[in-house]
Amino acid sequence: MKIDYLQELDEEQRKAVLESEGRSLVIAGPGSGKTRVITYKLLHLLMNGVKPSQILLVTFTRAAANEMIERAKQVTGMDLEELTAGTFHHVCNLLLRRYANRVGISPNFTILDEEDSLSLIKHVRTRVLDRIFQDEKEKHFPAPSILQKVFSYSVNTMSSLRQALLTLYPKHAEFEKIIEEIYKEYTIEKRTQNCVDYDDLLSLTVFLLENDPQVRYREASKYRWLLVDEFQDTNILQLKMVDQLSSVHKNAFVVADDAQSIYSFRGARFENVKDFARSDAKIFKIQTNYRSTQRIVEFINAMIPRTSVPKLLRSVKPDGPKPKVVSTWDRASEASFVARQILKLIEFGYEPNQIGILYRSHSHSFDVQLELTRNQIAFRILSGLRFTETAHVKDVLAFLRLLQNPKEKVSWIRVARLFPGIGAKTASAFADHASSVETMDFQEMFESFPLKKPSLSRLREIFSELMKEEAVSKKIERLYESFYKEYLEENYSDYTERQLDIQRLIEMAERYRSLERFLSDLMISEDVNQERGTNKVTLTTVHQAKGLEWDVVFVLSVNPGDFPSYYAVIDGKLDEEERIFYVAITRAKELLYIMRQESVQRNYFSWMKLPDFIDGIPRELVEWIDATD
Repeated sequence: MKIDYLQELDEEQRKAVLESEGRSLVIAGPGSGKTRVITYKLLHLLMNGVKPSQILLVTFTRAAANEMIERAKQVTGMDLEELTAGTFHHVCNLLLRRYANRVGISPNFTILDEEDSLSLIKHVRTRVLDRIFQDEKEKHFPAPSILQKVFSYSVNTMSSLRQALLTLYPKHAEFEKIIEEIYKEYTIEKRTQNCVDYDDLLSLTVFLLENDPQVRYREASKYRWLLVDEFQDTNILQLKMVDQLSSVHKNAFVVADDAQSIYSFRGARFENVKDFARSDAKIFKIQTNYRSTQRIVEFINAMIPRTSVPKLLRSVKPDGPKPKVVSTWDRASEASFVARQILKLIEFGYEPNQIGILYRSHSHSFDVQLELTRNQIAFRILSGLRFTETAHVKDVLAFLRLLQNPKEKVSWIRVARLFPGIGAKTASAFADHASSVETMDFQEMFESFPLKKPSLSRLREIFSELMKEEAVSKKIERLYESFYKEYLEENYSDYTERQLDIQRLIEMAERYRSLERFLSDLMISEDVNQERGTNKVTLTTVHQAKGLEWDVVFVLSVNPGDFPSYYAVIDGKLDEEERIFYVAITRAKELLYIMRQESVQRNYFSWMKLPDFIDGIPRELVEWIDATD
């Protein structure tokens, strides 16, 4: 009890802890110790007589809440069982168990996870489409995963299904009425089965608090203090919850860095920070950066997003080298530079796990994955599977593998199942047949198969088209344009990202004359990165890197159209791209490399002037390296 915990805070942190009352907003710069501030605010309240039962602590992960509570227990020695802490969804679950009957469900309701929700949507979708289209299915109707994303976005942004559809998938707007019918039946099914999905937890809680003054007063009266971490990532429903649960005692302490709000695709509003600030909130800024060297912090200050709350970071670390902007010719030379540099850094004494490679899109990592494998540099991927393991890349490679070896059953089963009307039984039968046919002629394989189906005829046409193309890249391009592009749009909610992956695969194939060599280079040496242990270079998207840090950071493909993303720019979301770039550069502690390619800029988006982050970098703050030779 005698620990002087406030001495562990710097002046700005201490001021935020001691002087915050009522509605208080702590604007926390990267690496400034924002988790420490909210933890010590909790400590301070407990040490000054606020009972654990009078505090509500909301974090974005359960682990974060547990860490804060554990620290508070160590210092105070208190039993904090009565302190309510956890994610927004956890808090909503507690409230709905208490008042379920008031929102039309029973207290013993079950919670559907994303997979359960998708399964129920799939069930309802099939029933509605069977009723509307009867015998003939509408093959262009959006897949269950697309419907799930539209439903979720609609709830979390409090927008209509039409608005969500036009925002996310305007090409499916023609099916608006049918999608509304599916959503209505999906909602009825959930109520009939007495279950809720994750989005219901938020929306039903807000509905309860807004429409039942008695419940709102009772719950808000319990909590003298509401503490919220990562407030920049909240959506409109979560903002409403904060307002309602702090409506009696008026004490809401929220910590945020609006410059790191990068989740608008799932409904997060960086505007929540400014809306909260406008409501007579006291504003505190913590701006001492404990993560990065002085040179990197100076660079970060110059790149703070234009729409962010103004701040000026200060570093406590010594100077260090300037960040480096490295120009390479193309993605292959970029990958080669990164691999060579990593080998040098390891030789110099850096551990592989101290090195992070960040990118805007997972597809930007493909060449680097290959180059690291060639150089026997072990790596782990936080942003997804190795690109040769992703479903869409495996689909395309299956076609190419069959062109090389028409007797391979696994690939036949895979490609056949992509077509409507071909189930597992037919696909297996055709694979057995193709493997047993003596000739290597595709025409003969299809004509001699006894079962005739329109989809098999379409598959035969595709192979006939692919055989006409000589270049590996042209084969992939023909497959993509004639069939696979549309397949992705109809079956995946994240089809844009997957289409970009296939475009990257085409780029990589342009460097190969031999199909066999191309497939071999993609598939060999996979065991390099199956080694045990954690001392590996990390590859990740910027979104997955949030909250992490490395001694050395490479940011790949900072080219107009790649980063910032072309799709984000045309959607009017350049401000969010600036925040994503800001998150990327603030992950580095000692060395920062910003990579760009000259050829990509000239080839892809030369016909239109897109924003270029490199143009906004003050020349004197970085070292410029030309590695285009």
